Amino acid sequence: MNAKQRVLMIILDGLGAAPKNSGNAVVLANPQNLSTLWNIYPHTYLLASGEAVGLPKDVRGNSEVGHLNLGAGNVVAQTLPRINHAIKKGLIYTNDALRAALSHAQTYKSDLHLMGLLSDGSVHSHIDHFKAVIDFLAKSNFEGNVYIHAFTDGRDTPPNTALQFLTDIDKYCMEKGIGKIGTIIGRYFAMDRNNQWDRTQRAYFLLTRNIGQKFSTYAEAIDTYYQKGVTDEFMEPIVISDSKVKNNDALVFLNYRPDRALQLAQAFASPTFDNFKRDNIQNLFFTGMVEYSKGFPPQVLFPKQYVNLPLGKVIDSVGFRQLRIAETEKFPHVTYFFNGGASVVYANEDQVAIPSPNVATYDLKPEMSAVQLLNVLSKSIAGKSYDFTLVNFANADMVGHTGVLNAGIKAVQTVDYCVHQLVNQFLSQGGAVIITADHGNAEEMINLENGQIDTEHSLNPVPCIIAGTNITNRFLPYGALKDVAPTVLDIMGITKPSEMNGQSLIRTV
Repeated sequence: MNAKQRVLMIILDGLGAAPKNSGNAVVLANPQNLSTLWNIYPHTYLLASGEAVGLPKDVRGNSEVGHLNLGAGNVVAQTLPRINHAIKKGLIYTNDALRAALSHAQTYKSDLHLMGLLSDGSVHSHIDHFKAVIDFLAKSNFEGNVYIHAFTDGRDTPPNTALQFLTDIDKYCMEKGIGKIGTIIGRYFAMDRNNQWDRTQRAYFLLTRNIGQKFSTYAEAIDTYYQKGVTDEFMEPIVISDSKVKNNDALVFLNYRPDRALQLAQAFASPTFDNFKRDNIQNLFFTGMVEYSKGFPPQVLFPKQYVNLPLGKVIDSVGFRQLRIAETEKFPHVTYFFNGGASVVYANEDQVAIPSPNVATYDLKPEMSAVQLLNVLSKSIAGKSYDFTLVNFANADMVGHTGVLNAGIKAVQTVDYCVHQLVNQFLSQGGAVIITADHGNAEEMINLENGQIDTEHSLNPVPCIIAGTNITNRFLPYGALKDVAPTVLDIMGITKPSEMNGQSLIRTV
């Protein structure tokens, strides 16, 4: 059984749509191939942030949320609104996992540690969640030490805002009479997701051994590194107070996005961890906001809510073959997240991960592994083995996060070349190609209000181009990411399930 028409879906991660300006790497790159495709084929814009993707209003989209919505075919309620709702309604104060952490620390008269990304970026965490847990501990009359291990952001927030958040949480702790800052480290180390275990190890030993530069105050520490030109994302390990994670302690990880929390969580709590020699901490109670992988950690504050019938499952149910391919930085997104947050490989699905380059930051190699990815995928397309192929090009997002404009331009030019090669090859075989993105980033690399570099995602919509025979130019005036999966099914000739409330963007004839 074959699809009515084979589909190649290309996700240009972090490539949003915005007017031309001095910080728009997408326009400055002059991507002639993408521009030609836009002018020739049916196209539209898709909402990729805020309520359109299940986030609070005016909250930027991100790769996890984007791929969940792209694969689900409907708006997926995100973890952030769930947590915010629990706090607003007071449900956080009766949370089983949080109460278990408190009970453990009370029973053993031990310390309780809170670690996570301390910012209001809303992608991986939110400072308000730190405050809610501190308030819970204060109202619970916890008499032990509460230490905050802050990961500084500078990626989902402006690059020099750490002091603002540290001051905010410190003031809140003083008001509540509980909690103090123990250590500080940049997310570059604490939140690696690309198996750079030396970075994870530095964060781990900062918490367990307090190995880092010692300062009397966090303000002195941050100012010292700013004077050296170090921004928030890259803060070296900093020790403010003796706050080692020890035997019998409780540790709560407040990040709610799994991909950048998993490695450090495994270092603390996985029974089979062997990526570096860790300390022998006995009877450590560990919990996190969510599962960081299936069943891990065993007890979490907000258990997972699954997407029951994502696109991949629908395609598999009719016996069609599919391929997911990306470089390692975005491999979880075309698999785990696109599959509705499920660690599953369908019976007729193949997955290919191309190693991302081993560089400190991707502005040093804005091409990343795109050409290698192109070459592998081109061979696959030549074999005509798959009815549905999903590929992610990471460049615009990963380089966009560095804030280096010239590198961002090169990143866009790289994916423009790759898209041209793939589209020509796939269309020559009679297939259809959907080109879109999960969120914006590279189109806003300079903050036009203050002239500073902008490393964050954006609120901008993303482009969507659909190229192929038998596709007429009948589009919704504006779509959302949820509309992509129904469009794929429409082109392939598969009935859209009732679980998907997105609408096909095209009419096939």
